Amino acid sequence: MTVQIQDSYIVTLFETKFHKNKLEFVDAIKTLFASQTKAEQYEYGLLKAYEKGDLSIGQVADILSLSKKQTLDLLEKYKLGFVNVDSEYLDQEFKAFE
Repeated sequence: MTVQIQDSYIVTLFETKFHKNKLEFVDAIKTLFASQTKAEQYEYGLLKAYEKGDLSIGQVADILSLSKKQTLDLLEKYKLGFVNVDSEYLDQEFKAFE
């Protein structure tokens, strides 16, 4: 398989840092993606702990060294809810207004 690289920065990186060594270049890209995946798994795990009620949004933000706004953006990225309520909770709340 042949890949044409259009980005001049990537071409320069390939030619200078990797001295046109395709195997080394591909290994570096694989490592980059693997580390990105691990970071995303870690983020997701913390956000699921928030969703379950084990951590607060502030605690997740502190652990990830992010602002609360950035942490809320991550909830959106992973399609997780900021507020999770079940039907039983809603029924109790509605009964309080009767």
